[in-house]
Amino acid sequence: MANDSVSGPKLTRNHRLVFEALSDAGRPMSAYELIDAVRPAGISAPPTVYRALTRLIDVGAVHRIESRNAFVACNHSHAGGAAVLLLLCNACGKADEQDAPDIARMVDRLAHARDFTIASTVLEVQGLCADCRSAEAGAPV
Repeated sequence: MANDSVSGPKLTRNHRLVFEALSDAGRPMSAYELIDAVRPAGISAPPTVYRALTRLIDVGAVHRIESRNAFVACNHSHAGGAAVLLLLCNACGKADEQDAPDIARMVDRLAHARDFTIASTVLEVQGLCADCRSAEAGAPV
């Protein structure tokens, strides 16, 4: 599930521990949840976790979910600079990551027309996942 790009020589033990905690969780986590997760490994300072998250985002191993002030381990290679589409379930909190090359091309065209240079494209879409939608449909009224 997780992106294997976190094994490069430029990443420290702290980077790997933060990535592994986030990846093992299998769900978006706040920085403070990550601090709690890596505390047993000796990392307890918020700046250490934030630095690791910044680096992991820079190398494409982690995405920040702006609307939830949370982070999620990347599960795609995003070859060719494809946009990242995060389908966020409002009920269970799950984040389903998808590559979105068609959206990337459209955004690139719009940006180019406005002489804008794109650093990254992450689209957050909120709603209900199939499991939560099914549970909601089967719930007694």
